[in-house]
Amino acid sequence: MTRTTGLIHAAALTGALVSAGTAMASTEAEKEAAIANGLAWLATTQAANGSWCGSGFCAADTAAALLAFTEQKYKPGGWGAANYSTNVSNALNFILKDASTIAVPNNRGDGNNPNISGSGVGYIWGGGESTYVTGLVLPALARATAGINGITPATVIGGTGNPAVDGRTYGQVIQDTVATFATGQTRVDNASWPGARGGWRYTPGDGQSDGSTAQWPAIGMLFAQAVPGITVPNFVKTELKFWMDYIQNANGGVGYDAPTSLVNESKTGGLLVQTAFTGYAGSVSGPGDNSDKAGAIAFLDARWDTTANSTWDGNFGHPYAMWSIYKGLESTIGLTGSQISNFFYDPAARVKDDPADVWNWWEDYSQYLVQTQNPDGSWGGYSYWTGAMAAAWNINILNATEIPKGNDVPEPATLALLAAGLAGLANLRRRQAR
Repeated sequence: MTRTTGLIHAAALTGALVSAGTAMASTEAEKEAAIANGLAWLATTQAANGSWCGSGFCAADTAAALLAFTEQKYKPGGWGAANYSTNVSNALNFILKDASTIAVPNNRGDGNNPNISGSGVGYIWGGGESTYVTGLVLPALARATAGINGITPATVIGGTGNPAVDGRTYGQVIQDTVATFATGQTRVDNASWPGARGGWRYTPGDGQSDGSTAQWPAIGMLFAQAVPGITVPNFVKTELKFWMDYIQNANGGVGYDAPTSLVNESKTGGLLVQTAFTGYAGSVSGPGDNSDKAGAIAFLDARWDTTANSTWDGNFGHPYAMWSIYKGLESTIGLTGSQISNFFYDPAARVKDDPADVWNWWEDYSQYLVQTQNPDGSWGGYSYWTGAMAAAWNINILNATEIPKGNDVPEPATLALLAAGLAGLANLRRRQAR
């Protein structure tokens, strides 16, 4: 997940790049079949300890796969005739067993208190890549509490063998994972990292920020704050606006550690995720008023039809970029947004299952994923975004995973209300804008 650390498993883009010719558009049945085949492949590749570990960051792969299983279960068709409850339980057990803690102070040095629950601890995964990995774990834990296998935020964790989590509730672990990001947010600029204030880098609290990493705390907290009873401090969003203002290039794209450094598609999708999280698109009074949602979307449109062409750059065939962009667009313009028009496929050449549908960015993605899925249900990936991680993200795209919006924060609720509040919603979250 960085260019300097981690186990990088170089992999060729095995899914053949499909032409923009006259192939029929993927039907809803074909999308559902691709999802079913992808989940079946994931189930057969899960390790005995409940993990997936192709990237070298086992909690990240496992959380990605868990989110794919969870989100599909909540769709109207669910898992169909399959039953992946054991796969889900084993994945959750692995993730919870793998959790570590950090100390969370009452004052992080700028007068803001990240110790939301008062426990004084925060949960973290992933060692030297912990911002990335924890940002993948948090959405999976949050969505697990919407009723998968009967789990709610009030469910007490047990049997993992990890004393850091056993005896605590899922809600407590989620809240204290939010505290990790609140504690580890970069508080000030410095000579080596001008403009770093408000962002995150590889490990929370290292005083640095980069455009790729900063999306992961944002997406994690978007999911977390949609869980009844979970609080995300407003100061985290206020501070993140400083980073958003700094890192966006004049062309609308987003750089790595400076606005002119390694500007690409995946980081720009990440900025849109931060826009959804903060509600900040440069149209309201804020620090600098430089973040530009429309510019980011225009940047993506201009480069939409590109394919993976380096470890970090490109769009189609690059699982990391496609998931980043999907999250950003779904959370800001929705599945049917018309701001993307530079399609990979020729809309006029598509024959759709529903004549009333209009070709859009999500149909473009879905068409590609249906056509490039391997016979065994997997997909080719890029660099170390292969295997389970690529399959999981592609499944989430195909099943129209709904990213919680920044204003989807529930009213304060007791955990006792959770089961009743969410049981009737589980089958209503599928986006039908197809």
